[in-house]
Amino acid sequence: MRNFAAVPGRGVLLTAGSIAIAFLSWQVLSTFIFNPFLIPPPLEVIRTAIPMILSGEILADVSISMSRVLVGFAFGSLAAIVFGVLLGRLQLLHDLLDPIIELMRYLSPTAMIPIAVIWFGIGELSKYFLIFWGTFFIVLVNTIAGVWRAPIARQRAAECLGANQLQIFVLVVIPSAAPYIVTGMRVAMASSFMSIIPAEILAADSGIGYLLQKSSMLLQTNRIFVALLTICLLGFVFDRIFRFLVARTLARFMSFVAVT
Repeated sequence: MRNFAAVPGRGVLLTAGSIAIAFLSWQVLSTFIFNPFLIPPPLEVIRTAIPMILSGEILADVSISMSRVLVGFAFGSLAAIVFGVLLGRLQLLHDLLDPIIELMRYLSPTAMIPIAVIWFGIGELSKYFLIFWGTFFIVLVNTIAGVWRAPIARQRAAECLGANQLQIFVLVVIPSAAPYIVTGMRVAMASSFMSIIPAEILAADSGIGYLLQKSSMLLQTNRIFVALLTICLLGFVFDRIFRFLVARTLARFMSFVAVT
């Protein structure tokens, strides 16, 4: 009997099967367990989505929300990586700032919405700040952990071969920390998507979060589910793109997890 793991396109088949199971479960729940008004069936949601796509309504909201997510995520990740590398290499700096970081990282982006609106108003800067906040601490903690766990044996070997501290840092420490940094960025990407929705619900006049708020005020559960499904699909697609880019550019560093 042929091993299923060796079947071509196995990943695509499993993904399609997983999505089919999810939609079937959704159909059963909306038909036999819950009121269809509360949980519209998949076909009804798709029928609602088609005119929203053709009119450009949902596409406009998606483009606005994704631009906010990408800007906040990019700046949050970059700042966290730079800061995390410093904290991971400079013990004194880490010991000095770690208590402050541990206090502040438990403040969720949702909790920061009121102060973000006061500081930056309801414009784009407040959205960028909230995404930045939801990204920064997750990537920071993972970056520090990755730098700390750069194998000492590799560093000593590089030193014996004549590498200076800068070369050791660039060629050994950073590559060894790459799996941790990438993991932190993947988790932070989900946090970015979760951060933009409440921000747009409470302080925006555009985006997917605003679409959710507007639909909920009119009790349009079918449109609410269109927005929810859109968020899920966008998150899935962006995660797959991110994983693909990592596999193409950092494959040599992702084949192992650095240990001390």
